[in-house]
Amino acid sequence: MQWLNSIDQAPARLWQGSYPFIQPNFIRSLTVGGSIDQQTGWQGHFLYSEQESCLLPSFIKQHSYGEYVFDWAWAEAYQQHGLSYYPKLIIAAPFTPATGPRIICPDQSRLSGQQLSQGIHDHCAEQNLSGAHILFCNQQERALLKDHNWHERKSVQFHWFNHDYENFDDFLSRFKSRKRKAVIKERASMKQNRIDIKWFSANEMTDELWSFFYQCYQSTYAMRGMQGYLSLKTFHELARSMPEQINIVVAFHQTKPIGCALYFEDDQNLYGRYWGAIADVPNLHFELCYYQGIEYCIRKGLKHFDPGTQGEHKISRGFEPIYTSSLHHLQHEGFHNAVGDFVEEESKSLSFYKQDCYEQLPFNEQYMPPIRKAPCL
Repeated sequence: MQWLNSIDQAPARLWQGSYPFIQPNFIRSLTVGGSIDQQTGWQGHFLYSEQESCLLPSFIKQHSYGEYVFDWAWAEAYQQHGLSYYPKLIIAAPFTPATGPRIICPDQSRLSGQQLSQGIHDHCAEQNLSGAHILFCNQQERALLKDHNWHERKSVQFHWFNHDYENFDDFLSRFKSRKRKAVIKERASMKQNRIDIKWFSANEMTDELWSFFYQCYQSTYAMRGMQGYLSLKTFHELARSMPEQINIVVAFHQTKPIGCALYFEDDQNLYGRYWGAIADVPNLHFELCYYQGIEYCIRKGLKHFDPGTQGEHKISRGFEPIYTSSLHHLQHEGFHNAVGDFVEEESKSLSFYKQDCYEQLPFNEQYMPPIRKAPCL
């Protein structure tokens, strides 16, 4: 297994499928825009196996920002024992907690989970990395790798699934009466507040609208005392290089833009990624980030909508609790075993939490979806 400094050094024939967040254009846009490089603590370190004919979108990290699988406590435990947790290797879509492929390979059925895992572990030892972390991998990769000296860590997100709805009203018709009325009231408040909603493809976005989007994007982080990870140049590069997979929905009040949300899509899925507003309008977040996305999926025939991480308020709006999966291996045997014990106990608590969330879904009993026990993708 060898490592490549640039995604452009990998054979183009490896890429299959339309999942956006590991495409060369996505990673290249983040690099050109200055959002991932050695200065930001994201050093491209793409692992390539010619024998297995696969590439891993991997990075050497000097911190744990922008990952959404929180291991700060593990880093602190290392420090307390006089050990270095950083640098570490992550195999992930940068800044993107969206389940999808983490092994870029034309035919994963030919892969050996044992050989691939051993290659990753050996590489970490050679490069003096504390361990490897595969974040938000899909179900096929989880099954391939998890029994080869990895610990699986689950988390819960809330996703929407298209059960062949004809329109938004058909979707709402399956809600309990009180929950349905609450959503109707929230959506009606847009008209009452004279809010107009318009969708823009990446090609339709003007520089002025991109500047407005970026103001909104940064305002969301600023409310938490943070700064957004991505530069405006990164968004321009994304729009230029993969316009067919990006749309933005903008809210206007009396022709003035006041809020927006950015979506990515592939052939089956919609991904809500960033949102923000410069005016405090009740229910605007729900409209732009949830209801508009649901309508878009129904209109386009997309099967699944991932609106982003966290947010229990999604449950009452028809988003189902699902597991996401990450795989972890630490080179230090003692800490590797301790992490295994930790994630096992954490998984038990998550199971109760997920069941509780499921029971809060707004659907009438005959329309309750099946409980999803494994990661959905």
